[in-house]
Amino acid sequence: MVFLVLFSVVLVAVLSDAANVLGFAPTFAQEAKVSGPALILPEAALPMSGPVLEATSTADMSSLDRDILALAKAAAGEVFQVLESAIDRRLKSEEEIFSTLYFPITPSTSPRTFSTFYDDYTDQFVTPIEDRYLAMNRSIVFVVLVDRNGYLPSHNSRFSQPRTGNLEQDLKSNRTKRVFNDLTGFRAAKNREEFLLQVYRRDTGELMKDLSVPVTVRGKRWGALRMGYANE
Repeated sequence: MVFLVLFSVVLVAVLSDAANVLGFAPTFAQEAKVSGPALILPEAALPMSGPVLEATSTADMSSLDRDILALAKAAAGEVFQVLESAIDRRLKSEEEIFSTLYFPITPSTSPRTFSTFYDDYTDQFVTPIEDRYLAMNRSIVFVVLVDRNGYLPSHNSRFSQPRTGNLEQDLKSNRTKRVFNDLTGFRAAKNREEFLLQVYRRDTGELMKDLSVPVTVRGKRWGALRMGYANE
């Protein structure tokens, strides 16, 4: 217990020092009441790599882009209802749904993975929505809900397979509960426009399109619904 307390203090200190260097400060608010080590991501964290193309207008969109946009908006509407329902039914509190406290999953993974106050709920109710929309168009590679820091609580079933210990294979088959804060993921999570279309190279090597639409809960920005699909 003493070790955990000391670890938490050191972690907070490291995060605070990093925040001061980069010019922002993480907020702990009610999360600070939770015991045990956890990662609290400041919203202003800026990643280094980025997309090769991005757009927020439908003017130059292909017919496939427009089809994906319609699906993304519909999926975002469904996950919005699911998150709102969690609060309405008192399955999760509003503070839990909006929490940016991420608990490292043990044993440690590479890349690191995290649990939250709500990912058990999204595993049960959001993943089926993601999987259903994934099956609606053969060009779609993934459909995911991410929070405003790029944290992905519940991926498609095909990307939530048990880990094998083979890092190359696991990078492709187990991508859930990670923080995707590369510049593409960062912009998708932060975007406030109707949609954001980006072309980028995924960390598995493919050149892909990423179309995201904002997701709000209780009238506040929660994150985004992202659809990745083949670059034409």
